[in-house]
Amino acid sequence: MMKRKIVVPFLSTLSIIFFSCKDAERKNKHFPNDLKNTKWIVNSGGLITPDGEQIYDLTQKKDTAVIFNFHAVKFLDEEKFKSYDSWECGNDCFTEIHGRYYFIEANQIKMVVDSISTSGTCLAPTQMFKPSKEMVFDLTREGEHLQLTRKNK
Repeated sequence: MMKRKIVVPFLSTLSIIFFSCKDAERKNKHFPNDLKNTKWIVNSGGLITPDGEQIYDLTQKKDTAVIFNFHAVKFLDEEKFKSYDSWECGNDCFTEIHGRYYFIEANQIKMVVDSISTSGTCLAPTQMFKPSKEMVFDLTREGEHLQLTRKNK
């Protein structure tokens, strides 16, 4: 009984330290995040998924442009993203990938996929990933163009 009283608090403390250090390690790298609150049309490569393409070519989306039939990614804030598609009438199957992202180098980003959901005619149960699926990309920027090149696949 005495051992149990010692083991439970000890393991709890170790868990807190481990998970706190993991977050601190990630957040200690202060690279400029110019992606937050931006929207991008994926010109080639399709949806940004764990099993997706090696290279994604993106162009920054302007809210004034009307575009039909596209794949896109929104960097919602400093750490969340959503990759999705949009189709005109006739193709009513829509997919959304939700996850988190952070810079691991000035021109390298890690994207962590938490879930993939579908709606419309292809309605299926949401896929939840625990542990989350990770993707690492090199970023190449030229004006309003961005290229993501997968580091691991």
